[in-house]
Amino acid sequence: MNPDVLVMVLIMSSDVEKMIDRQMLYEEVWNEPVSVVALRYGLSDVGLAKICRSLVIPLPSRGYWAKISSGREMKRVPLSPLAEGRAMPSLKKSTSDQISEHIEAKNEVKKIRQEITTKVVLSDEIAELHPLVKMASKRLRQRDAWPTDTNLRCASGEVLNLSVTPVSLDRALHIVDALLKAFEANSITAHIDSNKEITLLRDENLKIEMSFSLIEQVKRTLHEETPSEKKALQRYRDSFRFGRQAEYPHIPKYDYQATGLFTIQIGHWPSRKWNDTPKSTLETRLGEVVADTLVLAKETHAKAIEDARREDERQRAKQHYEFLVARREEEISRLKNLELQAENWKRAEFLREYAAAVEQRSLLNGVLDREAVEWLLWARAKADSLDPLVPVSDPILDAPEPQRRGFW
Repeated sequence: MNPDVLVMVLIMSSDVEKMIDRQMLYEEVWNEPVSVVALRYGLSDVGLAKICRSLVIPLPSRGYWAKISSGREMKRVPLSPLAEGRAMPSLKKSTSDQISEHIEAKNEVKKIRQEITTKVVLSDEIAELHPLVKMASKRLRQRDAWPTDTNLRCASGEVLNLSVTPVSLDRALHIVDALLKAFEANSITAHIDSNKEITLLRDENLKIEMSFSLIEQVKRTLHEETPSEKKALQRYRDSFRFGRQAEYPHIPKYDYQATGLFTIQIGHWPSRKWNDTPKSTLETRLGEVVADTLVLAKETHAKAIEDARREDERQRAKQHYEFLVARREEEISRLKNLELQAENWKRAEFLREYAAAVEQRSLLNGVLDREAVEWLLWARAKADSLDPLVPVSDPILDAPEPQRRGFW
């Protein structure tokens, strides 16, 4: 079938699988916003948009639906043909229950954002700063808080995980101060893990922790040697001619310039990031950061429960596997012991038959003397010691092996 016509997308409607063609997917994203269509496939807006781009399905531009709702007539971008041999993705439409869950999750996020009543205030008074912010302010103003060759100040093993340039330090401290106070009003506290050198936010209600960091982006450029650096380098080279080596001058490879653009990241997996943008700074979105952090805490808690469930399943599967392995090894050991006992019984019977044959021959020859009788007793005793059905042991062969001693 022509790939321009059909895209392999499975739709679960009741219990019947149907096919949807590429044209139909194009109609869907132009009849409703991508966010609505994405719910039907259990995808995010970005995920569905990537699939549409891979299928060369054009999407409405930003503001398209706002103009439509205001009554304007908008033109669609036509659907172009798809190249021959293009691989088709396979998707499954979400059930009505799954769509409802997605909608409820989005509504819960909106509800949490609306319920944030804490007013995030930027304080200019040092005395009013959060204790952890005061500690960071004191530590990061010290000269030894500088890492080498980055122009960023950081001491994440001692104070809050801030990595900013000196000119941006005050702004970073005030942003974090406002956030920590807003977090505490919503039962989220902060502390420093010195061993891991990270800052952790702890949700006291859910009993989970999330990492926190504020990092400034810096611009890196190749360093151009200054006249003084060139002279120092020349002195180092000249020192070899006079037989005494001077210390090699430290000349950085790159220069780092402050940008004043911050990134706040909370959590590892799952996580959230907020960046300064040309249209909005972090100061104007601190309420959003606090609200989204509360949502992230719930997601992290749900993931922790799911991880614990999977770990429990893994442990139970491991225990069951170890039980099966141990049972199999025990059965193999018992079988080997059985085979050994059967082999010993067979050897014992063989020795008895041989002893009986020797005795019969001696009687026929009339030479069953005392020595022959003693040998027959010895041979039958050995057979009895081998026989697992006779509860006797050999006093010599079954005794412990002699230990060699030093005689000289």
